[in-house]
Amino acid sequence: MRSGDMKREFEISGFDEAVLIVRSPEPHLACWRDAGGWVLQHEGAVDARLLHGWGLPEAAAGREWRLAHPHGGAGCLRLMRLDNAGPQADMRPDDQCWDSGGIFDLNVRVRDVAGAAAALHALHWHGASPPIRWDFGGLIGKEWLTRGPDNVRLALIERVEPPLPEADQPVGFGPVFNSSQIVRDMDAALGFYCDVLGFQRAVSFQTGPLPSAANVMGLPPGLAAQASLDLHIVHPAGLKEGSIEIVSVNGAGGLDLSDTARLPNFGMALLRHPVRGIKVFAEHLARQEWPLAMPLTRVSLAPHGEVDLLAVCAPEGARLEFYEVAA
Repeated sequence: MRSGDMKREFEISGFDEAVLIVRSPEPHLACWRDAGGWVLQHEGAVDARLLHGWGLPEAAAGREWRLAHPHGGAGCLRLMRLDNAGPQADMRPDDQCWDSGGIFDLNVRVRDVAGAAAALHALHWHGASPPIRWDFGGLIGKEWLTRGPDNVRLALIERVEPPLPEADQPVGFGPVFNSSQIVRDMDAALGFYCDVLGFQRAVSFQTGPLPSAANVMGLPPGLAAQASLDLHIVHPAGLKEGSIEIVSVNGAGGLDLSDTARLPNFGMALLRHPVRGIKVFAEHLARQEWPLAMPLTRVSLAPHGEVDLLAVCAPEGARLEFYEVAA
């Protein structure tokens, strides 16, 4: 089925929230609320129907905290702490930036990346390298790739050239506008996003050999020239907000962590996309013979109320959930 045909039957939007499974919410609240200036929208119990749909034990329970930028909009964050959920480890245990599998990071814009890095250093977040200035296909930015509690990674990005208009300069941390996945098989990843889901490419970018210098991925400078990046940003409408960045780090020889990138492990658990026409979307996935990680299920999802929700996993383990507010 062509992308245009799919859009007449159902419509997927870019992800509007990322879900983290955490050991404790406090260090994440300190990051997003205290350092990032975000606000707490909701705190409450996780719907047992969702946990059952995830295949967790009958006794499993959870509590959640939904955070958002004070100006509102998409790009929110939901923290979840689970009890009696069975064995839990990290989604990407003891990983390097070039290891593949699952969801790698969440991207937010900042006005001053050096100041944001100093604030997170004080909260025990640490970078793969110092903030790095680099040319991203004609856009010049400074980026700091940092890791914190539960092995959660953030990419804090300051636009340098061309500068963002003053009205678009973020207050604290901007909304989560993109999320990256490190993959080994780029053809399989693009086949899933573009052919199965009907996403469009917003950016396609190859670096060639990396400079023998400090780099945002933290590759040793003496080995960086042996590696290159193949990078594609995909989105249902070809936008760069609520988008997914697929990256292969060619020549780095990283580990495959796909098997640990699963619920209920700690870390970057999933991205949630609103859908119009979710039952037709479920039928489309069945025609594509793409397996569901969670069948279409009605759950309560604050602040939306009752929603119909299903889940799929990308070829290397990244989990996506799609929901539609129940009629």
